[in-house]
Amino acid sequence: MQGKGLKGCRILVTRSKQQFQATADLIEARSGTALSLPCLEIEYLSQHINEALRQLNQYTDVLLTSRNGVEALAVSSDVPLSSLLQHHRIAVVGEKTAQALRAYGIQPNIIPNIQSQLGLLDAYQNHRLPQSLLFFRAEEGSDFLSDDLQTQGVPVQTILAYRAICPSGDSLGMIQLFEQKKIDAVLLGSAKTAKHYLQQVQDTALANTPVLVAMSQQVADAADKLGLNVQLIAKQTSFASMLDELETYFSS
Repeated sequence: MQGKGLKGCRILVTRSKQQFQATADLIEARSGTALSLPCLEIEYLSQHINEALRQLNQYTDVLLTSRNGVEALAVSSDVPLSSLLQHHRIAVVGEKTAQALRAYGIQPNIIPNIQSQLGLLDAYQNHRLPQSLLFFRAEEGSDFLSDDLQTQGVPVQTILAYRAICPSGDSLGMIQLFEQKKIDAVLLGSAKTAKHYLQQVQDTALANTPVLVAMSQQVADAADKLGLNVQLIAKQTSFASMLDELETYFSS
């Protein structure tokens, strides 16, 4: 749903500084006002990456499961990704990761129909299993896929390529807006974002003052365990869908 249902609404975006503008554009297109409180910052674990890249030729396949993983490799390597990965079969978890690789001149060989580790397992069965796999993922990621492949006899080396941390900085000015009830809604896109949001605001009651919108039921459940009162859950896992829910809420 697109319209003017967010006119006059001040909506707090908790995404990273680099991701803020894309969501702010969606809010402003609906006549809302976007405010920024970054609750995620990506830290690249370049030492882990470079140690793995020195052994790259020992593996036939490379797996990347996020845009952040692609950027972590690009930032950490002295060699352009197009040259670095040209002799390897590359799998990605979904289209967004594929787009990130294409920006570096690389076309992934395997993109699963279902964006998940289970979807990747199915894709590997259809394309043949790797002879050996170098798997770059987030520090907090799952071992489900690597464990399953290893039970099928595939040597897998998992590299923790990046982690999501809470940005450092002075949030006092934003806390004052909470106290003055000048924030109408907050967008929570992940469980880690919800955790860092509460850490930034420093007070559960204050953090619950605006309408909290979760990207998914999983995010809402994680927020609930922290004491956050999520009132709206997106029907689809997108920021546009979160804003749809807000439009409906405020218009009623």
